[in-house]
Amino acid sequence: MNRFSLGAQTGGPDERKTALAHEQQLRNFCNRWTGDYSTDIREFAFLLRIDGQIHRYTELWNIHGAQKAIRKRDWIEVEIGISEERWRRTDNDEYKRWLAQEVEAGLKSMIEVLQA
Repeated sequence: MNRFSLGAQTGGPDERKTALAHEQQLRNFCNRWTGDYSTDIREFAFLLRIDGQIHRYTELWNIHGAQKAIRKRDWIEVEIGISEERWRRTDNDEYKRWLAQEVEAGLKSMIEVLQA
């Protein structure tokens, strides 16, 4: 049985209540999403790297949006770089749609890695 997870690393104590609510909603969905998708891995993991006042991951590591999936032992991971401009300056519904779009792109990348 496979499972999905969504973790986050934030770059500071910024005020992100609305963005956090959307991320938590997606996390709750991932926690319920299980099934028999691959015998090669046990977990599909998404890791949000969210810019803040202290760390700006999108600049530091040059990650914007979903990155290419990386297989690690018995799980596969996709990092998603989120700029401060993205979570702070976009409309709430737009941010939610963008985040879902990046998770979808990450999932497609995971499938490509597993097929290879």
